[in-house]
Amino acid sequence: MSTIASQAARVWKSAQLYIGFHRDPEGRQRSAPKVWPPKDARASIHADPDIQETFLMLKSADGDADQDVQIKLRPDMVVLRRDYDGGWEGIIADAHSVAVKVGGVSIRINHDGSITREDGDSTTWVEADGGVLKKTEFVEAAVSSDGMEMTRRTPDNLTAITPRGLLSKDR
Repeated sequence: MSTIASQAARVWKSAQLYIGFHRDPEGRQRSAPKVWPPKDARASIHADPDIQETFLMLKSADGDADQDVQIKLRPDMVVLRRDYDGGWEGIIADAHSVAVKVGGVSIRINHDGSITREDGDSTTWVEADGGVLKKTEFVEAAVSSDGMEMTRRTPDNLTAITPRGLLSKDR
């Protein structure tokens, strides 16, 4: 069981708004974006982030640059990213879902409550109704939302457990 800290710990020490221009005034792609803070701390969000980006840099309170967070403000989503191996690496929030990347695992929560978990070897879906599907290179397994049916498929076999009994068949 987790506990909530009774005192807030300082995680960030500063925040700075920036605009990054990826193309020069003639429209040519720059090798590195030209970045500067807007004078009045206001910036529009360009329709194409490959041309112009608006982002906020949060500096870590402990001075560890790997803990710094970049918050990209895009017309269709907000993206948080950092170069940190000990926790979350990225978060994407759009109109329909929130996705988090932690330790090489991506987890997406969709607007309907369904969840997708992906790592390098497998994908697991928890459907909005509670059904579960797991797929790897070698097997696909599913459990119905009420727990009454389970199936397992391999390249060579199909096995199902249903209220009517067990079925196992070579493919």
